[in-house]
Amino acid sequence: MTQRDDIADRFKQGDLARAYDLCLDALRHRPDDLWLRHRAVLCLIRSGALERAERDFYRFRLAEARHNEDCLALGARLLKAMAFEANAEDFPTLARSSADRYAAVFEQTGGHYPGINAATMALLAGDRERSVDLARRVLESCRSGLPLDPEAAYYQKASEAEAHLLLAQPGAANMALRSAIACDRENYLAHATTLRQLRLIAAALDMPDAWLDALEPPRPAHYAGHLFRSGAGDGMVAPDREVRLKTAIATLLERENIGPLHGALAAGSDILIAEAGLAAGCALTVVLPVPVAVFIDASVRPYGQAWVRRCEVCLEAAADIVEVTTDRRILSEFSLNHASVVAMGMARMRASVLASTPVQLLVFDGEAGRSESGTARDAAVWRQSGLPQHILRFERSVPSASLPVIAGDAASDDFNLVIRTMLFLDIRGSTSVPDDRIPTFVQKVLGRLAEVCESGPDRPLYTDSWGDGLFLVFGSVAEAARAAVGLRRAFDAIDLDALDLPPGLGLRIGGHCGPVQEGMDPVQKRTAPFGGQVAVASRIESVTVPGSIFVSEAFAALLSMSRPAEFRCEYVGRTEIDPLLPMTRLYALRSVAPGSPASGEIRASARTEHAAQQIGIDQFE
Repeated sequence: MTQRDDIADRFKQGDLARAYDLCLDALRHRPDDLWLRHRAVLCLIRSGALERAERDFYRFRLAEARHNEDCLALGARLLKAMAFEANAEDFPTLARSSADRYAAVFEQTGGHYPGINAATMALLAGDRERSVDLARRVLESCRSGLPLDPEAAYYQKASEAEAHLLLAQPGAANMALRSAIACDRENYLAHATTLRQLRLIAAALDMPDAWLDALEPPRPAHYAGHLFRSGAGDGMVAPDREVRLKTAIATLLERENIGPLHGALAAGSDILIAEAGLAAGCALTVVLPVPVAVFIDASVRPYGQAWVRRCEVCLEAAADIVEVTTDRRILSEFSLNHASVVAMGMARMRASVLASTPVQLLVFDGEAGRSESGTARDAAVWRQSGLPQHILRFERSVPSASLPVIAGDAASDDFNLVIRTMLFLDIRGSTSVPDDRIPTFVQKVLGRLAEVCESGPDRPLYTDSWGDGLFLVFGSVAEAARAAVGLRRAFDAIDLDALDLPPGLGLRIGGHCGPVQEGMDPVQKRTAPFGGQVAVASRIESVTVPGSIFVSEAFAALLSMSRPAEFRCEYVGRTEIDPLLPMTRLYALRSVAPGSPASGEIRASARTEHAAQQIGIDQFE
């Protein structure tokens, strides 16, 4: 497989993070490759990192590709994405501008892609007559034979489906869309984009869209389940019972159209689900609270060496392994729960990209028990989100053994392990402030930011400052997100020229969430957070683009589970935040205007209004 094929394949699967990273890696060696430049920007647009996409669009000089339809249409695609985030008053104007830009490309090239987008944006802008005219012309342009390339053939048939729906012909649209999917069955990201577009059209025309449900891509899932030992002894799961359980898992994966899996790899249920998923071709993302070796010693090895071998096979086949912390000794119910919610949020974010509904798969005895931990707690957290949940009933003859005590894991009486969300802020370019303007800078800029921190509804639990920076600690990601957006807006409102300050000053905000040790600071004589996760937050700020808010994958995943409709987190790239740390995936935290199409999509959360009624419980024996 060539590098371009690998990028295209990951793009089709909705794995925008890796696709974008591969594009940038390839461009270091082939900076003039137009396909790579176009695909890199498209990855950012699809993931919603619009400012970054706009900057790369001009940095890569894609507007100058006069004879390339894809590049010409990319500018219109950016306007379309911005329109979907705009408030209700601004949306029609932006939608009309996007329609005009697409229509200009359609007149120049006659291609169905700019034509159908011009037609849809015209409809959304309120010009039904223009939309119908463009849709008819698109159908005429699609009457020629299908291209040999599967992706090109898909888009032509998808354009036909969209044109038929714009003409209020849902039956013809259904047939054309099924033909499109048959051309390129595993291009899930393209399918998702089409489904979103068709749902928008159906809503604008007040038409039902239930027929689209059966055409959704495979659904991302979070999985969890009870630990157990295998064997014929007391309290063990007999081999034949284990086989029946694994068969039931495979049946459920196929029946519910489950695709990407997100969860841990503890002995017993976790590994069985991972094995069944890998056998079915599901992409496996392993999410662990601690490094792999620590997790295996605590949650796999005590249950038998056979489980260790099976765990290692799954790790080798996994698409990704996420270690939520770098702590080499802390493994507790507390940290396990944190990693589980991160895994749930990652499944939910992946579902958003694929325009599908995330599900949870549990191997569970159904006993609430200590609902603050383990499988019972995972079940309760997911159920509260209103998302579909499928439970394979698994009755255990005896409770699973407790986790072993890890050497050095006992916390000091003076410190508490807690989950905290941290923001680091600094002002890029502050060293250019002349000495005589420092008092103004401190009073009017840093002072204004401090006022926002103190007066806002989401006040931090802890604050600190140094030079041109601030360190803020919050109890939840939602509170931190609202504070970060408020701080950015406050800084943008400062008139630097009127204060005779350098115009190049820019606020950078980095955010992260994770377990920290809270204890007495021996210097400041007050309670403060300590640990590696604090350092991660500070390093993220150092690579943030001025004017932006960059957050970690853990922050983005947890925010996805809390699901405030006013925010989105879009992938911006994998970055080295510290030479001693692994490459880190970062997301741009964005505020979304109330009443915008994007806000409506977040509120719908893949149609969760009725998903809570879809909870299934299966007996596998």
